[in-house]
Amino acid sequence: MATDLIFELLAVVGALIGTYVKMSTEISKLQSRIITLEQSKDEISEMLKTLHKDLGEIKLLLARKQLDT
Repeated sequence: MATDLIFELLAVVGALIGTYVKMSTEISKLQSRIITLEQSKDEISEMLKTLHKDLGEIKLLLARKQLDT
């Protein structure tokens, strides 16, 4: 009976260790995805700022062209 208890405890401890390792890997993957998304968010923000600036210039050019005609 004592050996059965030892095997059951070993199985539970093994399952806990396996779960911990699996969760640690998942957390690492999610952290790397978050870092990637934050970097791409910054790039997109810069691109949108540039686009906004360029659209403003286009509006000015169109307004000047209408004044000339």
